[in-house]
Amino acid sequence: MKKIIILCLTLALAVTSFAACTNANSSQQGNNTQQEQIEQPALADIVQAVKDKYGEDYIPSMPIESDMLEDVYGVNKDEVEEFIAEGPMMSGHVDTFIAVKAKEGKGEEIEAQLQKYLDYVMENSFNYPMNTAKVQSAKVVRHGDYVFYVMLGGFDSREDVSEEDSVKFAQEQVQIGVDTIASFF
Repeated sequence: MKKIIILCLTLALAVTSFAACTNANSSQQGNNTQQEQIEQPALADIVQAVKDKYGEDYIPSMPIESDMLEDVYGVNKDEVEEFIAEGPMMSGHVDTFIAVKAKEGKGEEIEAQLQKYLDYVMENSFNYPMNTAKVQSAKVVRHGDYVFYVMLGGFDSREDVSEEDSVKFAQEQVQIGVDTIASFF
């Protein structure tokens, strides 16, 4: 009789331990899902960090509305969850920053749309030769469903600088924004 009672108690203890482990794993998996959701950066925080990093060299000041984003930049509004975009107030400048949080799984499409616009701008950069280096250095970067069009940076005020040095300066300036964005992912 003692053996049966000991066996039942051992079995009950094993079942209880197994149930506790299962609940702990479920709870931990639930927390991981919540952490993944929490870890997605807010688009406004990324944009503000980029602005802060450039300081006075952040030139875009005119908001780009959703119709303009679609009509001019070729971004399909139906694939966008959220965006913040600014362009230059004066047509002589090219500085533009577009930050898009695409709908789930649409980041690659948004990246292709913004890259197509950037390619168009590069092909037509001869219209404003003083901006050629900045245009050639601009980048479209994607982190999952977050996509960024980065044509930013300070003005190279050096005189008698080679075209190569001017492009290098512009690339370093654009990289400031790219690195700031990457720090969120």
